[in-house]
Amino acid sequence: PKPIIEIKGEKLAELGPLPILNTYVASITVVIVIIVVAYLGTRRLQLVPSGLQNAIEGVAEALYNLCIQTAGEKNGRRFFPVAATLFVFIWIANWMALTPIFNSFGAVQEVSVHHWHDEAHVITDKGGVGFIFPFSLLGGKSPAVEFEVDETEVEHIASEITDLKAEGASADVIEEREKIKEDALEHARQNAFAAALPKAAGMDLDFSACEELAGEEHEQCRTEIKLAHSEEARAKLEADGKKLGVIFPYFRSMNTDLNSPLSFAIISVMFIEFWGITGLGLFKYGSKFLNFSSPIGFFVGLLETVAEAARIISFTFRLFGNMLAGEILLLVMTFLMPFLVALPFYGLETFVGMIQAFVFFMLTVAFGALACEEHGGHDSDDDHGREGGHAAAAAAH
Repeated sequence: PKPIIEIKGEKLAELGPLPILNTYVASITVVIVIIVVAYLGTRRLQLVPSGLQNAIEGVAEALYNLCIQTAGEKNGRRFFPVAATLFVFIWIANWMALTPIFNSFGAVQEVSVHHWHDEAHVITDKGGVGFIFPFSLLGGKSPAVEFEVDETEVEHIASEITDLKAEGASADVIEEREKIKEDALEHARQNAFAAALPKAAGMDLDFSACEELAGEEHEQCRTEIKLAHSEEARAKLEADGKKLGVIFPYFRSMNTDLNSPLSFAIISVMFIEFWGITGLGLFKYGSKFLNFSSPIGFFVGLLETVAEAARIISFTFRLFGNMLAGEILLLVMTFLMPFLVALPFYGLETFVGMIQAFVFFMLTVAFGALACEEHGGHDSDDDHGREGGHAAAAAAH
């Protein structure tokens, strides 16, 4: 079996017009876990903390101190609730994605000829190619089935269509040939599916008649034998209660879905702008972006505007790229090597999961401190915090 990577989340169900994706289910699970941990850690508060309360207070105090050191006392207290919430949510989500319940079990979609992708990968009606594709046969020990579609005839018809377009053929003629091409592709996929059934049913076919042939003739002979036994294989599968299908997981890391990092980025940037406006005032803050005092000031304002918008892209793809790459790495290593060999990569992703949450936290605080900085002077009591904001932003980048 080969792992098939699908970037978008798979749809498990629908709630009215809203699709319920497995990444959304994972995010709700993360919220529930955080609520439960917070409740268990704070239900019996003690003046001298211990156990879970001590761990929670330790994390909160460390994050709070970082906010104060980076943005100053006044701004640090304002930034802490939002930045710390983003950190905890992203951190717990990244670590939960490493648990065995993620990408290991899920809904099953029965496979038919109508579930083919252009590259001949089996897909589902609901959500695209399964993130893990090891289950070609359910309920048995037969090997996974790989499908190969012979598109020779399809390619020949496509070449004819290209020639007809070059010759200036009418739209009706081209449309007719396109329909013939679609029918040929459908027929090729049906044959590929039927030829895969004997292997799925665990049948040992006799290919001795093909031994004296070579090249395409040899492959054609084997395909014909498989097709001759496809109905027998189909009946055997039905009698055994087995089905050909794919599986897509109930739980998948929410940060491997672009929507999640994007939502975090939008929230972070919105609060950064809010902090800047409430800290400096609307007009003073807006003068960073709309400065008509000089041509250079106007150009700098345009650069500031682009930089603010670019933060959304930076926040989003830093988190999304690292988490998706890590998930693919773990998936591929698990398929290629024994379990113990893949363990160091889980350790690596444990580190990366926390680091990415920390980077998101620090950038939110640092950019917030920069947004509250006045141009042309340092009149506030938080100059030290501003300097920390500059340093933190530079270090995070």
